[in-house]
Amino acid sequence: MPSEEPRHVPYDVTAQLDEARQSVINFDDTWNIHDRKRTNMYCYHPGHMIRLTLEGEPDISGYRRWTDYKTGTINTTFKSDGASVSKSTYVSRKQNVIITKIISEKSVNMSISTDDFESMPKFGVQKNNIPAPERNMLYSRFVRDNIIGTVVHYPEYEGSELAKGGFAGVTRILTDGDMRVSSKPKDSRAYTCIDETAPVINISHAESITLITYTDWTDDLGEYCEFRDRVNGKDTFALVDKCINKVNSVNITEEPVSLDHKNIELKLDGGYFCESANEELLDLQKNEYDIMPHLLEKLYYNGLYGMQACAGTTAPRLSGLWVGEWNLLWRSAYTMDANVNIQVSGMNGSGLYEAGVGYMWFILRQIPDWVNNAAMVYGMKDAVLIPVNTDGHRAMMVEYDINYPFQYWNAGAGWMLIPIYEFLQTYGDAVITTFDASLIKMYGKDTFDVRKDVYEPLLKKAYNFWKQIGNPEYYTDTDGNARYEKGKCSLNAGEHYLIIPSFSPENKPLGYHSAITANAAMDISAAKDVINMYIEMINKEMAEENRTAAMQAVSEAEALLRLLPDFMYDESGAVKEWSMKEYGENNAHRHISHLYPAWPALQTQHDSKLAAACRQAVINRNHENKGKDDTASHGWIHKALVEARLKNADAVYDTLNLLVHSDIFYTTLFTDHNTDRSKGVYCTDTAFGLVGIINEMLVYSDEHTIELLPAWSDKLGSGMVKGLRTRCGITIDELKWDVDKKKVYVSLDWGNADEINIVCGKYEIEKIGHERQS
Repeated sequence: MPSEEPRHVPYDVTAQLDEARQSVINFDDTWNIHDRKRTNMYCYHPGHMIRLTLEGEPDISGYRRWTDYKTGTINTTFKSDGASVSKSTYVSRKQNVIITKIISEKSVNMSISTDDFESMPKFGVQKNNIPAPERNMLYSRFVRDNIIGTVVHYPEYEGSELAKGGFAGVTRILTDGDMRVSSKPKDSRAYTCIDETAPVINISHAESITLITYTDWTDDLGEYCEFRDRVNGKDTFALVDKCINKVNSVNITEEPVSLDHKNIELKLDGGYFCESANEELLDLQKNEYDIMPHLLEKLYYNGLYGMQACAGTTAPRLSGLWVGEWNLLWRSAYTMDANVNIQVSGMNGSGLYEAGVGYMWFILRQIPDWVNNAAMVYGMKDAVLIPVNTDGHRAMMVEYDINYPFQYWNAGAGWMLIPIYEFLQTYGDAVITTFDASLIKMYGKDTFDVRKDVYEPLLKKAYNFWKQIGNPEYYTDTDGNARYEKGKCSLNAGEHYLIIPSFSPENKPLGYHSAITANAAMDISAAKDVINMYIEMINKEMAEENRTAAMQAVSEAEALLRLLPDFMYDESGAVKEWSMKEYGENNAHRHISHLYPAWPALQTQHDSKLAAACRQAVINRNHENKGKDDTASHGWIHKALVEARLKNADAVYDTLNLLVHSDIFYTTLFTDHNTDRSKGVYCTDTAFGLVGIINEMLVYSDEHTIELLPAWSDKLGSGMVKGLRTRCGITIDELKWDVDKKKVYVSLDWGNADEINIVCGKYEIEKIGHERQS
C-alpha cells in the first residue's frame, strides 16, 4: 500500500559520513543524525475477501480442518443439518490461481459476496492509532456473469511509483446448482467504497461449487481522479480484464500436485503426528517435560509446507505470503538483518529448489537500489549496501535513525549472498527463467545463469564495498587503539583499518548511548566471508583465462584481508561484539549479530578458538539477558542455529524445548513474533527457522565434509530422515540412527561429487551406502 513516505535516499546522508566518523572516533554518543526520524517502506496488504454464507441458518456440527502438507491443500469437513460437506482449497502453482472445491452430500443454498475492506481488522489504523494510507484508496465491487470481483485504486501520493496504480481480485464460480445475482446495502463503515450497494451471487440446489480466484496489481490503473467516473460509466480496466481472462482460462480438472519437499521425510521414534490434532499436540506438550517427537515432526513438516508455499517468485515476508488484516507490524516487510536469513536457513538443505530460485528473484529486484545506497551513503562505485527492509519493490536506504542506524550496517550483502553460494554448492550450475515483466525490463532478459548472472556480479559488488570501506585516516595502531590522523594516506606495518562507521544490529555498547560504532564483529566476519568467496571465484573462474591478472587480483584481496580488523575477545574468552578496546559488551539483548562467524558463516568449523569464543558469547547472552529482552522468537531461533553449528546438542535441545513450551504456536502451528504473544503479530521466522535448525542438527556439510548428527540430542531419540541436501552436492538418500545402540546408517546419492570425508562424532557409522550417477 503506497504512502506519503519518501521513495528515495535522503540527499543529506552523503554529507553526514564525515560527521558520523568523527563522532565515533571521538566517542561522542550525542550525535543523533540531526534528529533524523526514520521513514518506512510500503505496507503489505490483503486482497479481496470472499464471504461464503450457507442460507437458512443450518445446524453445523463435526467441524474439522487440516492441512495436507504434501500438496498444500487446506481441507475442511463438517455436517450441515446432518449432511456431510467437504471443502478443499489449494493454489495451482501451474495456473497461478486459488481453487476451492465444495462438495455436499445434499444440495445447499449459499450466497457469495466480497466483504468491505473496512470490515477487516486494523483497516485504516497504524501503530499508535495513526491514520493509515488505505483510508485514501477507492474501490468498487462488481459481478460479471459468474464472476464476482473488486477493483481498487491506490491513494495518489506525489513521488509514488503507484500513484496511478491499484489492484484487483476476481472469483469465478462454477456450480451444478442455480445462480442469480442480487445486492445488499454496503456497510456504513465502507467509506472508501464508491458503490451504494454490494453485489451478491446466490446459489441454490447445489451439490458442487468450485471457486477460482486470481489477484493482481498494476502501476497503471489510470488517474486517481478519474476512477469514480470510469466505474460509474461502466468503463473497463485492463487489469480487471486480465484477471477475468485468467480465471476463465483455468482447467479445473487439474488436481493439486505434490510440492517440492515431497522427497523430504522425517520420522522419529514415538512420532505419530497424523493421528493428533494440532490443539491436542500443543496441550499435551504443555504437560510433558521433554519435547514430544510427534510434535517436532509436525512442526518440521509445517515449516516445509510454509516455505514451499512462499517459494517461486520471492523470499518469505515476515508473515510469509499470508495476510488476514491491515497494517501488520513492521509492514510485513522482508527484514534482512535476521528474519529473512532465518526464514531461508533450511531452504537449500531441504532441497527446496523453487524457494532458492524465488530467493534469487528477490535479490535481483533490489540490486539497483543497493548500488545507489552504497553511492549515496559512502560515495562508493559499483558496490552494494543493503537496507534492513524491503517491501519487495524497492530497497532504498530510508529506514534509519540514531537508535537503528542501518545506513551504516555494512554486513548485509555478505549475509544475502550466502544462500546463493550454498545454492550453487548444493545444485551446481543452473539456469533460471523469469516471467516477471519488471525483472525482464530491469535486466533486458528473462533467463539467468545463476553463477554468471546472479552470484558473481553480486559478489564483485560486495567485494568492491569492502575494498572501498577502508580510510587510512581512521585506523587502529599497533597497540590496538583507535586513531584518527588527518591526511594519512596509507597504513604502517601492524596497523589496521577501522570499519567506521559500523552498526551491530540492533545493539549498542554497554553504557554508550549511540548504536553508531566501529569494528562490529558482524562486519569483520562478513568482510572475511565476502573476500574469501571472491578469492575462490577468482581462482576457479579467472585463472585459466588470464592467470597473471587473476594472481594480481588474489594478491590484492589477500592484502585487504590483512588490513581489515580481526576479532577481539573479552575477559571471559567470548568474541566481542565490537573489536574495540574502548567499548564494553552489552549482553542484555535479543540479537546476536556478533555470532555471524558461527552462523551463517562457517568460520568456526576449523577454528577452535573462535568456536569456543562464540560458545562463550552465547553463554554470556543467556546469563545477562534472562527476563529482559528474551521473548522475541527470532533471537531464540538465531541462537539455536548458532548452537547447532557449534555442535552443542544440549543447548539446541534446551532452546527448542523452551519454544514448544511457550505460547508462540497458534493452532495452525504457525507462529507469533514473541514467545508470550506480547505484540500479537503473526510471524513465520520461527515456523520456517525450525526447519533450518533440525537440518543443522542432523547434518553439517561443507565442500569436503559431511558430518552426521552433529547437534542431535539423545533426548530426541532414534529416527530416520530422507532427502537432505549438502554443500558438497551429495543428497542424503537415507540417514538412520539408533541412540541406544549408538549406531548410524547412511545412504548417499553421490551425484557428481568428489571424494568426501564422512564423519559422525557421537555414534559409530555402521554402514555407508553409495549411489553414484553415471
